[in-house]
Amino acid sequence: MKKQGFTLIELLAVIVILAVIALIATPLITNTINNARKNADRESARSYVSTVEEKITEAMLEYPNLVVGNRTNAVTADADLRSWPCTNCGTGNTTLPIDFKGTAPQKAQLTWTDGKITGKLKYTNGCWSISADGSMTELTSDAFCN
Repeated sequence: MKKQGFTLIELLAVIVILAVIALIATPLITNTINNARKNADRESARSYVSTVEEKITEAMLEYPNLVVGNRTNAVTADADLRSWPCTNCGTGNTTLPIDFKGTAPQKAQLTWTDGKITGKLKYTNGCWSISADGSMTELTSDAFCN
């Protein structure tokens, strides 16, 4: 009678081949996931800056005597990042509400100058510098990002 099935050596060979494939594929998949997270945070930062610029511009039209402040200190509270400091911005208000969709930054150090936001934003998966022309540069070794 002839036996059907695989020998132990054949099974071990298949297991070794699958292990090699897993060792090659795991770093590739991990890098893809990390890049996707970083890109999502970058787009959240871009959206946050755009929303702040829009809200301040709208408030300037509504309140002609508006004086816009800056967010010069790093802020970590989400509630703080959903407002912007100002004076003469309504009936006794000292902040403008910033309602945006997406993830709030963990830290923000931003300045309002000539209708543009510049500064730094830190998210979970990255830290960015925003220049006056709206371009974003990733910060890798900045004290703000730690």
